[in-house]
Amino acid sequence: MTDIGSENSTGTGKYHRLVKIDFQVRAISFAALFVVIGVHMWGRGYGGLAWTSLALQFLLYPHLLFWRARRAPNSLQAEQVNLVVDALLLGVWAAALEFPLWIAYTLFMGTLLNNAMYRGVRGAVGALFAFSLGALAWVLVYGFEFSPQTEPGAIALCMLGLSVYVVGVGNIVFAQYRKLRETRNALRLSEEHYRIITENAGDLIAMLDARGRWVYANPAYRRLLDEEALAIGADALVHLRPEDRDVTRAELEQAVQTGESRAFLYRLIATDGNEHEFQAKAKSFVHAGTQRIVLVSTDVTELRKRDEKLAIQANVFENMSEAMLIVAADGTIVSVNRAYTALTGYSEEEVSGRPESEFRTALQPAEFYDEIRDTLLRQGHWTGTSWCRRKDAGIYREWRSISAIRDEAGNVTHFVSFLADVSQSAHPDRAPGR
Repeated sequence: MTDIGSENSTGTGKYHRLVKIDFQVRAISFAALFVVIGVHMWGRGYGGLAWTSLALQFLLYPHLLFWRARRAPNSLQAEQVNLVVDALLLGVWAAALEFPLWIAYTLFMGTLLNNAMYRGVRGAVGALFAFSLGALAWVLVYGFEFSPQTEPGAIALCMLGLSVYVVGVGNIVFAQYRKLRETRNALRLSEEHYRIITENAGDLIAMLDARGRWVYANPAYRRLLDEEALAIGADALVHLRPEDRDVTRAELEQAVQTGESRAFLYRLIATDGNEHEFQAKAKSFVHAGTQRIVLVSTDVTELRKRDEKLAIQANVFENMSEAMLIVAADGTIVSVNRAYTALTGYSEEEVSGRPESEFRTALQPAEFYDEIRDTLLRQGHWTGTSWCRRKDAGIYREWRSISAIRDEAGNVTHFVSFLADVSQSAHPDRAPGR
């Protein structure tokens, strides 16, 4: 009896699991046949050579086939050959025993079932041919003898053995069917999960062929394109901006050629005329012998606009003529611009992430800063001038305007300071620190 699976031989020292299963079945069934044929031969008075051949065939032979299949480059293919050899040799034994009906029938049906389970009708026909060839070879060498009578004990054992064998085959088929059904159910459930995720995902998820044509597009695409544009087989890149089409197609081709994921940006013109920018990742795979590409795209239009706005703001901040200092509520310096460095001599690298208290340049006592903080917390704004010392110890008159920034709950999150050198407008007789 055999249990057909889907594994392939690796040719690296490991062998197909069916080789072991077939060995176990062959060893048990051939041992049973040794008993059945032995009972028949005992009643017929066969000699020592026949008994030696019987032992070699039905006790040693299964182990030799197992050894051969385990070491073959393709163990599954070797096992299929073994089944044909079984049929051939059992045909020889049927003829050598002079075709006792029950034994010959048992030998024939066993090898027929084994080969049929591997290769269907072709296997059954092959087993019939091999069995007949083996019997014919014996007949041609030793002549044809036909003694259909079978010893009663052998008949009983044949009936019992065939019954057990058929029930065993049915049980294996049932187990295979149940396993297949469970696998299909698990696959169906898994596919359902992936379908739910794909169809409810906010990102665009598509499957394309190797030429960039639609195979599948999830419902998120329908927010941007109409059904005609998403028709299976239509060009998926036709709605991209013209300058992005060739670049995207080249990325998809690279994904197919290398088998590696490719990340890129593209801009898509929606049916309503609006342009959307996407961050995409493409991965190629082979399904049923056909090249496919999975394309996952995230809409980054708003993010890009936000980045552009922040870039503009950062550029304005960096190029302001007034010095600017941003401090977090806990007193940590967040950022300064170039004008601050020019005014005080401290670079952004020196001050960023450090406590603001380490860079208090005013020639004033500590209470001066405590008063400023109290005013900011009460009024949200402070403006004043003081004499200050630069990093190089130079003295200048500084005008500073500080504003407290609050969140929606009214909590202070940052302090923003504007600074300027007003030394030229300071009173010439005013001494520093007074």
